[in-house]
Amino acid sequence: MALSNLRRTKLKGWYEYYRETCPICHKRGGCMINEKGDTVVCIRNESSIEFSKNFQSWVHRLKEKRKTKPSDETIGDFIEGNKKATPDTLHKTYKGFIEATTLTDSHYNHLVKRSMTDDEISIREFRSFPDKPWYTVKAVKEITGKEDFDGVPGFYKSKFGWNIAGRQGIMIPYRNEYNQIIGYQTRVDNPLNDVTVKPGSINGLQAVVKEQPNLVQILIEGEIIEEISLELGKMHMVYRNGVGSVTLVKGQRYFWTSSANKLNGTGAGDPLPIHVAVPTDKLNTWEPGNLLKASSVWITEGALKADIAVQHIPKIYDVEELDEIGTTFLATAGVNTWRYLMPILKNMGVKHVNIAFDMDAMENPKVAYQLQQLAKELKKNNYTANLAMWNPENDQKGIDDTLARKRIPKFKRLF
Repeated sequence: MALSNLRRTKLKGWYEYYRETCPICHKRGGCMINEKGDTVVCIRNESSIEFSKNFQSWVHRLKEKRKTKPSDETIGDFIEGNKKATPDTLHKTYKGFIEATTLTDSHYNHLVKRSMTDDEISIREFRSFPDKPWYTVKAVKEITGKEDFDGVPGFYKSKFGWNIAGRQGIMIPYRNEYNQIIGYQTRVDNPLNDVTVKPGSINGLQAVVKEQPNLVQILIEGEIIEEISLELGKMHMVYRNGVGSVTLVKGQRYFWTSSANKLNGTGAGDPLPIHVAVPTDKLNTWEPGNLLKASSVWITEGALKADIAVQHIPKIYDVEELDEIGTTFLATAGVNTWRYLMPILKNMGVKHVNIAFDMDAMENPKVAYQLQQLAKELKKNNYTANLAMWNPENDQKGIDDTLARKRIPKFKRLF
């Protein structure tokens, strides 16, 4: 079988599982296979061999070697992207983008339903992805005086000129510890359906959504064995030299604003942004370029969640408690990206951390492993830490919902 539905990466000889599922974690995106077809680097399932410390991933040797010649028809060429611009340049460009765009009524209503006020929505500068992004680029040029956008994630240059990559949804700014907007994530309006695979005793079981919303193609070692329309959330059993299953599920909701693998484009990483959230009264007076110092911070996943949660802390804790637990949130894009926190904690002068990831997520062994690694690194660097806990059934799964309902989480002292 030729390696299909893969994408070249900037690591020579490695291909990303782009539209094909990784044989280790059975998910697509992020994991890689080498050109020899005998080694997989998985970002979700650990092994005894660590591939990268910056973005945690592990080496897995395949028992059965896969054929090595990539299919030129199905594998995308990797386009070497620009190096990401400086925070000053990113901030200037993204502020121009903010001035050139608006927030739709439907997106505004969603944020209101998430317990946000008009002032919060305005000060935090949420925007909607534009219907005609190439027109937006022209406006950004006029506002900023910039003629090119090399190094700005999301911007890329086609044969028609500069454009912005993305999908319809709420654009959520990621601010660094200097109150500079250094990246965006989009909460897309209509996530595409995806499919999860449990191979069971079927070696090489794979599945892809051939046609949205629910036409699924099922394969074994690259050979199509079935095409079927599936019901969302309902498991479909596969019987072929063993037993496995596939399930149609809602796909990813949050995406980085990125133009990686596009001409003159730039990826969101190197490094991935960490969002620094403070209450809006403080954000409104925080001059970009001024370093924020904080002795105590909270850590969670997702900038929007952090923006909502931080607003409610002063409402449910008294002044003495606030001095101890802090009124600043740091948000990662995912639990497995916690390493990007470490230099920011040091730069901000942090001494104490409250870990507040989703309660239901912490029941996942893979998430628990990442939390353990984060705790080890915090202890190694002489931070003190609490684990924030709450009842996910009564208070919803996230710290944002918990605090918005004026529920006070319990702290478990870690060290």
